[in-house]
Amino acid sequence: MAISLRRSAGARFGATLAEGMLAMMISAMFLSVLPGFYLTSVKVWQRESSELEAAGAANFALNRMTEDVRNARGCAVSADGNRVTLTLPLRTYDAALGREVNTLDANGQLMAGERVQYYYSTDAYATGSYEGSLYRRVIQIDGSTTAPRMVAAHLQPNLNPLDAGGNTIPLFSFDAGTRTLDVTVTAAEMKASTGTFSPTQTVVRCTRDGSPLIRVATEAHPEGEIQCAECGADVQMSAEIASYSTQLLLRNE
Repeated sequence: MAISLRRSAGARFGATLAEGMLAMMISAMFLSVLPGFYLTSVKVWQRESSELEAAGAANFALNRMTEDVRNARGCAVSADGNRVTLTLPLRTYDAALGREVNTLDANGQLMAGERVQYYYSTDAYATGSYEGSLYRRVIQIDGSTTAPRMVAAHLQPNLNPLDAGGNTIPLFSFDAGTRTLDVTVTAAEMKASTGTFSPTQTVVRCTRDGSPLIRVATEAHPEGEIQCAECGADVQMSAEIASYSTQLLLRNE
C-alpha cells in the first residue's frame, strides 16, 4: 500500500523569530563563556608547568651532589653557606682488579685526592637580585681547576625556608659530629605569558611594584611565607618557587 505525505496548505517550514532569537542568545552565552574556560585552563597549565620545572631544577641539583658527597672523606663549607668543598679519596688503577680503587697510606688511612667544589654565584643579568646558579668544578691535586659547569639555574637562596630562630637556612651546612651535609635549594621558574607561553621576566620580583620577595614567619607558616617587601602578603609573584632540602652522609673517613 502506498503512503502519500502531503503538506497541508497552512504548514510552514523554518524557524520563528522567537526561536531564532533564543538560538542567538544561547550562542552568544556559549561564545562569551568559552574564552574564559580556555584562559583558565591555559593559566593552570602554565602554573603547573612552572612548578614542575622549578621542582625539577631543585631535585636535579640535589641528585647531582649525592654521589660526590657520599664518596667524600672531608667537607668544608664557607662562612656564608654558599660554597662546599668536598675532598675525595685518592684513587689509583689496580691492574689485578681492572679498575680504580681508593689508595691507603702506610697507616691504612684513605689518602686525599682531588676536591670537588659546588658554589653559588649570582647571574650577571640579575642586577639587584639574588637570583643565581649552582656550579660544580674539580680542583686537581696539583691545584689546577677544571672549567666550572652549571648544575642548576634560577636559584634563590635568599628565599630558603627559615629555621627555628627565624634565620634563612643556608644553601650548605655541615655537621662534623654526624658527618652530614644539609643542602637546601630554592629554585624559581618564570611564569609564561598568556599569549606567547614565554617568560615575561627574568628576575623574581613582585609584579605589582617590582619589589624583592622575602620570607616572613607566620603562625600558619613558621618556616616562612614568601611575601613582597613592600606589598606584604598581597604579593603577585612573577615565578613559581619550590624549596627542597636533603641530608647527605659522608661515608668515607
